Amino acid sequence: MKIVVRQTKKMTIFIHKLSQFVTNRLDMETEISTDKLLLKSVELSDLQNMYNLRTNPQVAKYIQRDINKNLQDIRQFIELVRKNNFYFTINTIDPCEFIGTITLWNIDRSTNYAEIGYELLPQFQGKGLMSEAVKAILDYAFYEAGFKYIEAYTHRENIASKKLLERAGFKLVVGKIDEDNSDLIIYGINKIAEEDSIDHE
Repeated sequence: MKIVVRQTKKMTIFIHKLSQFVTNRLDMETEISTDKLLLKSVELSDLQNMYNLRTNPQVAKYIQRDINKNLQDIRQFIELVRKNNFYFTINTIDPCEFIGTITLWNIDRSTNYAEIGYELLPQFQGKGLMSEAVKAILDYAFYEAGFKYIEAYTHRENIASKKLLERAGFKLVVGKIDEDNSDLIIYGINKIAEEDSIDHE
């Protein structure tokens, strides 16, 4: 087990990497800890929590997603996203509670690009928890995983999401559109901008 510690002015992030060789390849399990949160790879043991999250109409308000899913559907989803090393559940530390998910996806390693996505159960919204999770995963993405540029697609009417991204240092990408969904606007952040946001905290 390798433990990497990175200090910022507002949080200490511990990244635990547990690796083992399976069928001649290296599997990585990553955990990211902040003062209040633990981000860890999704597991089948998260099935009920994931079902509650992904079938919640309030969570899906600004997302084009069918929420009429059963547990088997969610199990298949978990098995799919576990192939992505950057899909994390978000859990509070004290007390230990599942509160949502955060992920890096649509990855292009030729340019070290990824998109960020996140979801939070309604009872945990408005408490600054997702802001902490976003800052933690950005820190991990830029300084441990080697990404250089990250975008976020969010609904233009999702005021809370837009404010969250702007607080984290994301800037609106003017002129770029999602051809599949005109209601989405796009924010982006690069490693240099994230470093500047840390320096000014």
